[in-house]
Amino acid sequence: MDSWPQKPGLARVWPQRAIALAALLGLAAAPVAASDQLRQFLITHNCVGCDLSDRVLAGANLEDADLTGANLARANLRQTRLPRAQMTQTDLRQANLSQAVISQSDLSESDLAGANLREVTLTGSRLVRVNAVNINMENAEARDSNWANSNLSDSRLDGAVFNQAGFLSANLSRTTLTDGKFYRANLIGAQLDGADFTGADLRETLIRDASVNGTNFTNADLLGANLARTDFSNALFCNTRMANGDINNDHCAAVSP
Repeated sequence: MDSWPQKPGLARVWPQRAIALAALLGLAAAPVAASDQLRQFLITHNCVGCDLSDRVLAGANLEDADLTGANLARANLRQTRLPRAQMTQTDLRQANLSQAVISQSDLSESDLAGANLREVTLTGSRLVRVNAVNINMENAEARDSNWANSNLSDSRLDGAVFNQAGFLSANLSRTTLTDGKFYRANLIGAQLDGADFTGADLRETLIRDASVNGTNFTNADLLGANLARTDFSNALFCNTRMANGDINNDHCAAVSP
């Protein structure tokens, strides 16, 4: 019996179809491998250098996880538990970390640009030299966290709690921090140009050697703050309680609607 490739024209078509089928099978295998990788991570909590971008881990319990160098860009980590996690040099760009618990964790040198961190818990966590440009961290709990040499410019930190947190030489330029809690925080050498601290609690905060050009301190409380070697001549004050307890209304006309 004649074999079908011997029919006119089919000898040329079959190799092309075989190649197309092989390519299709290869594409189908990629999501399976990714799913296996995710499944393995959920079991072992170890995913060093792996790619979990765009994956959904919302609500997962991942205590003591190791995500060093992992790619979590655009991943959904909403309400995920990651206490004591190792997440240094991790890609978290545009990830959803809202209401996640990442306390006592290390995220140093990670990229958080554009991430959603609304109501996240970062108590006691280390975030040294992170890129956190344009993040939303409203109403977050981050007391005792360390943001030294990090860039949080153009972000929204309204209502966040940073009591006793460290922002040594950090960049918070043009960031809104209205009603934020910074009691005894360390802002030594920080760039605060154009930041909005309206209604913020800055009692006993260290704001030495900082840059505060155009910084808004309306209704803020600076009682007992250390303001040494910081030039406040271009900062805005209205109903502001100063370090010595006096009320400063020097710029109320400039900050009024």
